[in-house]
Amino acid sequence: MADKGLRRAIWITVIIFLIVTSVAISLLYIIKPLRVGGEGVNIAILDSGIDMNTRISGYSSSRELKDRVILEKNFVTTEFGYEENESSLDLTEYKHGTLVALQIAGRSVGLGIAPQANLIIGKCASYDGTATYPAIYAAFMWAVEEADADIVNISLGGPILENDTIVDAINEAAKTKGVLTVISAGNSGDGAGYATSSIEGPGDALQAITVGATTFDGIADYSSIGPLKDHSIKPDLLESGFTLIAIGTSFSAPKIAARAAVLMSWCNTMGYKTTPGLLKAALMRSASISQSYPIYYSGAGVPNVTLAKTVITAAQKSGDIPLVSYVLPDTLPISITKAFRGDIWSFPLTIITSIEQTFTFTSSLPSIQSIIEVETPVTINQTSLVDCKFVIDDNQTLGTHVETIYITSNLGESLEVAISVEIEDPVARIGFDAYHSLWDMDHLLGQFSEMRDQLAADSIALIELPDLNNFSQLNDFDALIIPDPNTYGLYLEEDFTVESYYREFTNETLDYITEFVETGHGLFIMGTDNNSAALNETNRLLNKFNITITENTIPDPVIFNEATGEYNVVLITQMNATHPVTADLTNFDYLGASLNVIGENSLSVAWSGLQTNAAVIAHTSPNNTYGRVVVTGSNFMADNWAINSQYNSTHNLDFIINVVEWITNTTISPMLEQHSVNSKSSSLASTQRTSQSNDLSITGYQQINTNSIVSQNNSLVIETTIENKRKRNNCF
Repeated sequence: MADKGLRRAIWITVIIFLIVTSVAISLLYIIKPLRVGGEGVNIAILDSGIDMNTRISGYSSSRELKDRVILEKNFVTTEFGYEENESSLDLTEYKHGTLVALQIAGRSVGLGIAPQANLIIGKCASYDGTATYPAIYAAFMWAVEEADADIVNISLGGPILENDTIVDAINEAAKTKGVLTVISAGNSGDGAGYATSSIEGPGDALQAITVGATTFDGIADYSSIGPLKDHSIKPDLLESGFTLIAIGTSFSAPKIAARAAVLMSWCNTMGYKTTPGLLKAALMRSASISQSYPIYYSGAGVPNVTLAKTVITAAQKSGDIPLVSYVLPDTLPISITKAFRGDIWSFPLTIITSIEQTFTFTSSLPSIQSIIEVETPVTINQTSLVDCKFVIDDNQTLGTHVETIYITSNLGESLEVAISVEIEDPVARIGFDAYHSLWDMDHLLGQFSEMRDQLAADSIALIELPDLNNFSQLNDFDALIIPDPNTYGLYLEEDFTVESYYREFTNETLDYITEFVETGHGLFIMGTDNNSAALNETNRLLNKFNITITENTIPDPVIFNEATGEYNVVLITQMNATHPVTADLTNFDYLGASLNVIGENSLSVAWSGLQTNAAVIAHTSPNNTYGRVVVTGSNFMADNWAINSQYNSTHNLDFIINVVEWITNTTISPMLEQHSVNSKSSSLASTQRTSQSNDLSITGYQQINTNSIVSQNNSLVIETTIENKRKRNNCF
């Protein structure tokens, strides 16, 4: 692992996913004691506890959940990193854990889905909605190893971590203990589809069912979407995010947990043995969605338990286990519609199966015509990722490429993945560094997907470099883009301490990049501020081109407005009128670090205030005039929001075009500027977010934001703010 930064915390905390509306959602208040579903199934709820003596919108928790709670244990104690010991009661303002329990086992019509399920309550979140990782882990292991849970619901979330012990435990419990975990996807969506790769941890657990939220007319604006950084698909399923007094993916997950319990109970009565893979695959096979969404927004969709029962009944049986499998996605590619000769794309296939099977992958085309590269055969137990790549060589036939992957198991199951993609010749090929940033959204299907689409529209190919070894092959490209180099990630140690760390530039990599420029290639570096990245490490690269990134910021100071959920992004208007990067450019958005010129062959071409307070510096290699470098201290002119003019400027794409033209010595068709930059906004309606009062009464949706991390009393605490437009993974 690369050099770690300063240890930041004893125990990091995560925060409850919670969106609160001031308007109660009224349901028919009809008690039907004979309602059935979930009998004999134990569901553990790892949350803020339960209050059996409260009323929520007229519903009495003691009556709704009578005789359903069979075991409770409190982990909100000093032993697990809390400042004081709390009682076992649900002390959160909106009774978060109690609401989750009501969604699972409430007796009233329209409330609980599995009213006969047994509830195991593991309190691991405190009154203020935070939970320490050791508390969550201890509660999970107790539920699995001592409390005999069949299903675990986790409506909590925080940043995705490296070496996440909780994720490992969730995955291991599915494979060795037969325990299915259901997790909220997160509330970091934005309604327009720009907040790609916003899934919250531990929702990245492969074996879990990760659940997004729906509203009355489609996917909820706030619901986090995928894909993950490796391009694998999350969420897996969707469910309504509504509950009595609140909305959020916190309340989508327990509905899926309850449906899984109903299905498991039915299987037990039918004499079928269940596994996590069976429940997950059957629910996903039964799922659908009424509108057309990208697969990484919706997963399989909203499940139908009745249809899932039909799937299981019709399935082949291996002993008493029904053979049910599912593949996600079942069409490729995701996100992109156009690829280029020379492209390599990774699109992992998530395969879920009820029992261990060996799957073989074949193509509908002869190998000389196929663009698919996949390992075969592969043995899969429950849920596995299978690495699937598009490898498009320089001789590939141009035009529409259609292909099918046939997936067959040794037990007779069969799946298919359909492929359809346009293949063109690129006019320039640019490598995109997906290795040196640890931010989850820093990839070509993440926060730079809109930029990628716009450049692809005029035959500029961007190709991800996800591995360190890729940098020895830079001469395959005309230019290299490095976004957010040396940004901090979070690493969970075995003792539950959390460290921030970053990926260094190896000396060999620095040599590769330097030689790349000196031999006539282009380089575009989008840095970030000192709170987000190890600038000393970034300067090891920049200094080779007589540029330095500073600890000063543009604007100064950077301010996050909790009322609007926005940063004070500024317009850069002071520019060199003759340099190709900034000529004829009116303005562009900026929020990040300032830069300085420290030697020859480098020129400040955009600045704020004094020209020495540079926002953009251009460098020309003294050894080759086509060796060109552009450096900024911000990516706020290049992310999905910027390309769609969601900050201040409508000229961010113009800036990107200018940079790409200059570093590749290529003229981009002016038609690019006429392409629509609202390709993803049509499928998700945006919602105005305004703060009304301290009780979180809102217009539209208001949500807890888990993106900014601040140091507080020797522990990292996720800030609870209204969701902002873009994700910033600051570590201070």
